[in-house]
Amino acid sequence: MDIVLVSQSGKVKKMSVDQLRKQSRGGVGVAALGLGDGDKLAAALAVQENQDIVVLTEKGMAIRFASSEARPMGRTAAGVAGMNLREGDRVVAALAI
Repeated sequence: MDIVLVSQSGKVKKMSVDQLRKQSRGGVGVAALGLGDGDKLAAALAVQENQDIVVLTEKGMAIRFASSEARPMGRTAAGVAGMNLREGDRVVAALAI
C-alpha cells in the first residue's frame, strides 16, 4: 500500500507507507512533504496499485490518473506537479477510486 499526498497548489507525492513507520526521537513524527509558503496539505490518501486518483479544485477543475503513473518517492523528495492550476484556484479534495 502507498500513501499519496496532495497539496492545495497541486503538488502530488506518492510514497510507501513503510517510510512513515519510523518516528523521530522525541515522538514528533517524520517529515513527509515539503510545502512552499502559503501551501497546505489538501489530502492524504491510502492507495493500492490498481486505483485511480481524482484531484478536484475549488473552481471545478479535475484530473484523474492511475496511481501507477505516480512513481514512489523518498521521504525527502518534494513531489511533482500533479495539476496545473489557474490563478486563484486551489485543490480542495482528492479521492482514490
